[in-house]
Amino acid sequence: MSAEEGAAPVDLLVVGCGAGGLSVALSFLEEAERSGRTPRVTLVERAPRAERGGATRWSWVNVTVDREGVVDAGVIERILASHTDVDEPYFRVIEQEGAATVAWLEDHGVQIAHQRPPFAMANDYGAMVGGGASLVEAFCSRLEEIPGVEIRYDTEALQLLTDEDGRVNGVTARGPDGLTRRIAADAVVLATGGFEGSLEAVTRYVGPRAGRIRPVVPGLRFNTGDGLRMATELGAATAGQFDRLHVQLVDERTSKPDAGIFGIPFGVIVDGRGRRFVDEGSATPEALNAPLAWSVWRDHDATASFVFDARAARIPGWGFLNQSDIEPYRADTLAELAGLIGVPPNALEEEIARFNDAVVDGEFDPAVLDGKHTRGLEVDKTNWALPIAEAPFFAYPLATASTFSYGGIRIDLQGRVVTPRGTAIPGLYGAGVVTGVWYGEYPGAMSVLRTVTFARRTGSEIASAFSRTG
Repeated sequence: MSAEEGAAPVDLLVVGCGAGGLSVALSFLEEAERSGRTPRVTLVERAPRAERGGATRWSWVNVTVDREGVVDAGVIERILASHTDVDEPYFRVIEQEGAATVAWLEDHGVQIAHQRPPFAMANDYGAMVGGGASLVEAFCSRLEEIPGVEIRYDTEALQLLTDEDGRVNGVTARGPDGLTRRIAADAVVLATGGFEGSLEAVTRYVGPRAGRIRPVVPGLRFNTGDGLRMATELGAATAGQFDRLHVQLVDERTSKPDAGIFGIPFGVIVDGRGRRFVDEGSATPEALNAPLAWSVWRDHDATASFVFDARAARIPGWGFLNQSDIEPYRADTLAELAGLIGVPPNALEEEIARFNDAVVDGEFDPAVLDGKHTRGLEVDKTNWALPIAEAPFFAYPLATASTFSYGGIRIDLQGRVVTPRGTAIPGLYGAGVVTGVWYGEYPGAMSVLRTVTFARRTGSEIASAFSRTG
């Protein structure tokens, strides 16, 4: 291992090239420019250039804001009520600065659109036009134009470096040639994503059968917990619920990225025995999906199928809800469909007959919580209860897919990595999923918003320190 010969420390070293790392770098450079400084910035990206951006590159990126960019206060309150360990000051910052975050994204070429789908939704969302790839390409293109900025691809950070007083002053990294080098820096930001891409880490933290949870997008394979490991080696505190992931249900048969199956409220879900086990109408499609995906993996041997009929398949926007590139299984009878999804035919026929007999008359309306329900079942359905009676019948076999891990390193409101006592580790910052904040249920459409909001603050904080000492 050798230091880079003759190389002075860069002013900022960012490990990771997703939404967090890119936003920190850009915010830092903008703030430094205002003070008339021209800093040197290096970004270290584990992925090759064509796959830069990690999970951000593949994400749809919804954000919980209205058309004016205002964060839904109800979402913040639900987060705060979800667990006693939730960091209220952290989420109050998001509530207060979310609109500024959206405006900043749009100022940098990232468009947020509001086109409400024809289905009931738990909250008002904005969607990033072009998904997370639009953020990655817009921000990388801007950074590549700025003198003094370097992005090193196919390079993984291995260890944080410190001086004799414990200040972080660089990283040891391995380049595409397999050799290790020390990259000196005045400040280091860990933006490496979570540990969801490491089977070893997921098994250790989440538990047995971790191998039955698949990555929702290819970029997750780069998220192997490096930032968490490096920071805790220096005594960093942790935060977030380590035995939980944000997951979703996808089509088991496909390798298509983000092949989410969200239509379940308008049909039924059955386990490997052909039995229903949940109230499919208890929540809107996007709100139901994650806790249901977790239950399928944890409680039902990671095996379930979404069953619906021809009437449901004609609901406008059905393809928006079900993102697989493979057509669902199709059959003229429920017995035939049962054979396709591997459940006992008699069990499925009996279960659907019981369900159909329990459906109460009422108007079906997928745009609202319509109250159309069943009565008398062990598990009743509270909304959108349609008889499954019109052939042909369809089914998607389901798998649980991980999106990100909940647990990570702890930061303060300036993005500084802290010890269990709350003391900031000099020179070390965190951004994005590597920082743990989630407990219980993740509400959706908040990950990139919280990431960029705090990454902007962190970049500005580092630049202020740079200006004072430069």
